[in-house]
Order: sequence, then structure tokens, then C-alpha cells
Amino acid sequence: MSKCCTFAGHSTAPDTLKSELITVVTDLVDNKGVSTFYVGNHGRFDAMSASAVRTVKQSHKDVKLILVVPKMNSTIENHKDYYADMYDELLIPAESDAAHYKAMITVRNKWMVENSDYIITYIRREHGGAYNTYKYAEKENIEIIYL
Repeated sequence: MSKCCTFAGHSTAPDTLKSELITVVTDLVDNKGVSTFYVGNHGRFDAMSASAVRTVKQSHKDVKLILVVPKMNSTIENHKDYYADMYDELLIPAESDAAHYKAMITVRNKWMVENSDYIITYIRREHGGAYNTYKYAEKENIEIIYL
């Protein structure tokens, strides 16, 4: 059975992480049986993570990049072709879609952790959504890869 990986990192992550992300994603695909990557779309770390997976997909055609959003929004709705080109799939967890707007990102992040075997993290401060997602992954005994 295919394994899944997600990401959690600060939106202000440095661009220098991209090469390390490519290396880690490649290792997960080549050596750990990961073929599905869940990514959000809130900030630089998410963008770099998606870009790293796209780079690996060039030589690993069975890899899937899935954008997980908490709820459909007008940006995605108005740019469907762009998102269809950039991601293999768009997924909206029922739990986050039904959540209060102040909780929907947290609920989506929990869904991503609960449906993953690995999480790649870039955490440098002990607060915020990325940190809370990392702590939840730790609690759920998901294998954590630290950058």
C-alpha cells in the first residue's frame, strides 16, 4: 500500500530549504514507499514543498501531489485551470468544510496529519499553525522529518 506524507512549516521559511526538500522527498519516494504528498497553500513553506514534489514528479511519474484546502474559495474557483495544472487533485476534507471559519485550517491540518505516514517540518518558533500541526503529529506518533 502506498504511503503518504504531509508538510508543516512557517510561512516565512527561507528559499534555501527547497534543495533540502527535494532531497527528502526523493528519499521518501525511493526508500520509504511514499507516493502521495498532501500540501496546503498558506505561505512560502507550502509553496516550496509543492515545488519540491513537482520536481521529484519529473522523474517519478507515480507520485501524486494533492492540494488540501479547508474549504472552496473564490481564488481556487476562479482559477480552476491553474490548480488543475499545478496539482494532481484538489481535496477538501468534510471535517474542515463543516468547521467554523476560525477553526477550519486547524481541522484541515489535523486531517492531513491523520492521513499521513510522514510529516516534513520546518519549525523555528513554539506558536502558530505550523507548530501546532507539528505537535499534533508528535502526539499521533507520525514519523517526523525535521529540516
